Amino acid sequence: MLAVIAIVVMCVPFAVFTVINHEVAASSWAVLAGVTALANYVLGGPAFGYLSVGLLTALTPLAIVSGSVPLAGAGLMAIMCYGVGVSAARGLNRGLLLIPLFLAWMIIAPPPWSTTPVDRDSTTYLLWNMLIWGGGALWAVLVFPPLLRKMKTRPPEPNSRADTVIYTVTITVLCTLSTLAVLIWWPGSDGAWLVVTLLAITQVGHVETVKRTAGRVVGTVIGVAAAALLVTIISNGAVLIGVGLILVVAAVVIRMGPHYWLYMAFITPAVVVFSSTSAADVDTTDAKRLTLTLIGAALVLLASGITLLWARYQQTHAGTLAAA
Repeated sequence: MLAVIAIVVMCVPFAVFTVINHEVAASSWAVLAGVTALANYVLGGPAFGYLSVGLLTALTPLAIVSGSVPLAGAGLMAIMCYGVGVSAARGLNRGLLLIPLFLAWMIIAPPPWSTTPVDRDSTTYLLWNMLIWGGGALWAVLVFPPLLRKMKTRPPEPNSRADTVIYTVTITVLCTLSTLAVLIWWPGSDGAWLVVTLLAITQVGHVETVKRTAGRVVGTVIGVAAAALLVTIISNGAVLIGVGLILVVAAVVIRMGPHYWLYMAFITPAVVVFSSTSAADVDTTDAKRLTLTLIGAALVLLASGITLLWARYQQTHAGTLAAA
């Protein structure tokens, strides 16, 4: 029930913007902006909540414009990932991580506007997206804190300097190169899923990264199969959206527990349904998501393996390194 209420309240800016501009696809991002701001408010306090509002408002138009030049888009991703990595020293990366995770879509595949192709240089388009992201984020930090005042939260746990450096280098290098590759070879595609996968499963510490990767792969495979089954049973697009909202509610509840793979099994078909332009497009979106998830998982495991070998080398050759 709490998950249902939270999603309904979070959807208020989405509904308001849609009524005003009649752009459902673009206005729906207000919900994810609210989720980002609320997560940072809960994890880092009011200062980080309002900081995320400012960052989303300022970075959204920059992300859309930079995507037209691959090097600029990759550079912006590098700056965002570096900031997230540095915040891991104080354990604040879990909330700030959502900023580059969601803005990857704005860099690679910004939402359509009316029936015309996306114009990344349109002042109207940029201002509306800035308003949607900033408004959705501001709504969350103003409305939810009084509702959650009795919720018990744990302070973020700081990480060691070595783990922070490895985490920062890993996400910055992998996400920057992946963004550059997607913008060059698959502009405007669903390639943002590759960057999202890299950000979502890379954790501070080698063991957590391996666990997260395994959970995401297993959950994604199950979720993709579920989405394929849904589209064979339901052909009506409106009904599919309704089922997707139910899956989101279930995923929010499950996310509070320890089973990450189960969360992915529910959120994957929901994202596939929302990302598809029609019911007939679900199968194509399904296949792309699975492929890019597997590629991202392989890259993260490769990076984790390299850093793990380097850590062991440092342990076994500590004396030699100290002398050098």
